[in-house]
Amino acid sequence: MKTSIYTLFIICTSVCAQQVPCYKKKPICDFKKVKNCNELVAFDEYSSTYYSRKMTSEVFNGTCVSCYRNGVIETQIKIVNGKQDSIGMSYYESGCPQSKMSFILGIMDGPTIFYYDSTNKKESEQNFNMGKKEGKFVLFQNNEKSDTIKLETYKNDKLDGSKKDFFENGKVKRIVFYKEGLQDGNHKQFNEEGKVIVDINYKEGKNHGTWTYYFDDGKIANIQNWNKGVKNGEFKTMDNEGLILKQEFFKKGIPDGKHIENFEDGNPKHVTQFLKGEIIEEYSFDTYGVRTDIVKMNEKNKKTQEKSKTEDDNPEEIVNEKKDKKKKKNKKEKKKKD
Repeated sequence: MKTSIYTLFIICTSVCAQQVPCYKKKPICDFKKVKNCNELVAFDEYSSTYYSRKMTSEVFNGTCVSCYRNGVIETQIKIVNGKQDSIGMSYYESGCPQSKMSFILGIMDGPTIFYYDSTNKKESEQNFNMGKKEGKFVLFQNNEKSDTIKLETYKNDKLDGSKKDFFENGKVKRIVFYKEGLQDGNHKQFNEEGKVIVDINYKEGKNHGTWTYYFDDGKIANIQNWNKGVKNGEFKTMDNEGLILKQEFFKKGIPDGKHIENFEDGNPKHVTQFLKGEIIEEYSFDTYGVRTDIVKMNEKNKKTQEKSKTEDDNPEEIVNEKKDKKKKKNKKEKKKKD
């Protein structure tokens, strides 16, 4: 029985100790035991070096602290040859931890942690490898569960892998993929109900593939087609009922085909016909449906357009035609030589 009571006492003591608020355990400055950084050290921001205030040409060596006016320690660091070389601690004026950072001769190395004031809960955590971000970066909410707000992955100081953002309810808000610091791969965004509202892609940091934007109810709002940062294909915007508001076509970044802009009721408002980047016809309508010609299509443009459509519809014929022309050219050159 005595053993059980003793065990319970130990457990209670341990738990109670953990529940003591950080502001009730303030680290107090005692300059009889520690050195005052403000009196001994001068920091040069240009070279990130600590110098002795007494001998300004000499770098500082030793451990010191700086304090708030209320007597609470603000920072506590160890300096070797003018460079921070320790796990440095900083505190809020309340006495609660603010940050914990690891340095090797002035270079961040190891985990770096920031805390919320008065709670002792982590605000963020990031790992460094000789001054470069390496591994995961996590940003936490200031709540009971310390839910994750943001999660990123780094390699050699660059984003590499997935990057995730979260809503306060814990659901995923955004997922993006990176490779060597550039967006590469799928990029999705969600609403708070978990439905996809953005589904786009990148390749080596450039817009690539089909981009699709959705209304909250899941209906498509906008479609785009890209090829390594260049518009290539259909670009279309619709309303929530599926009516086309705007539609454009591109070939390797050059506008081609019919580009239309409609009124909210779906009736045409403005039409531009492109042929390899040049406007060959353009007209508009008023709200009553009355047409106004801006650029009229001539017979030459009509023939060129029809030829272009034929070429688009029969790509094999184009290839064969080019081959025939090349053969004829080679025969002529051969005859000239003979």
